[in-house]
Amino acid sequence: MAADKSKSATRNGNGDNGDISWQAQKSAMTRDRILEAAISCFINLGYTNVTTAKVASTAGVSRGAMLHHFPSKTELIQAAVEYLHDRLLEDYTERVNRIPKTKKGSKRRRAGLDAYWEHLTGDLAVAYHELCVAGRTDPELHEILENSSAEFSHHVRDTNAELFQEWSDRGDRFLLAMDVTKFMMEGMARGQLTRESKKRIPLLLDYLADRLEEIFKEGDSTAIGRHSSKK
Repeated sequence: MAADKSKSATRNGNGDNGDISWQAQKSAMTRDRILEAAISCFINLGYTNVTTAKVASTAGVSRGAMLHHFPSKTELIQAAVEYLHDRLLEDYTERVNRIPKTKKGSKRRRAGLDAYWEHLTGDLAVAYHELCVAGRTDPELHEILENSSAEFSHHVRDTNAELFQEWSDRGDRFLLAMDVTKFMMEGMARGQLTRESKKRIPLLLDYLADRLEEIFKEGDSTAIGRHSSKK
């Protein structure tokens, strides 16, 4: 009998502790599956059409399992936004890390623009934009998004300081150039469904890359010089 108990404990890891550990892992996996399903629903249905029932169906879990992890839609949305935020950070970081270390100077900076563009036009960013649009008229969602947006912007600034390290000590001129890049590219991403955008986007990215190089060569009398305090 003692030997049988020992074998049973070995199969479970550490007896009851093994069962508890497995249940915790199973619960975490179910939770992640629900959050993945919520993001999928944001992408395919749009935020306003998402319900807990549709998320549960997409995740393949029972209503009871859904209520166990997320008793209300508000709690589901809060967790889904946080989960999406983490996925966005991972996605952007992975794309930047794929840039070959052999690329230097203007070639590395141009590759950085491409990485950011791929990030902005990926499914995760599309889902996040959908939430931002919905948050304009949903105060609760707006508040949830504000915190995640600030954290992601901070992460992008840190990454830019590395990608554009030759310019990162240029004070306001650097910040202004990064803002021009951010808002131009985000606008391009939102308008990518317009006619002939596939032809126009590469030209715009090339123009932006050239313009950034010029910005840091221009003197104080140019527009960028007039609107930045540290040259």
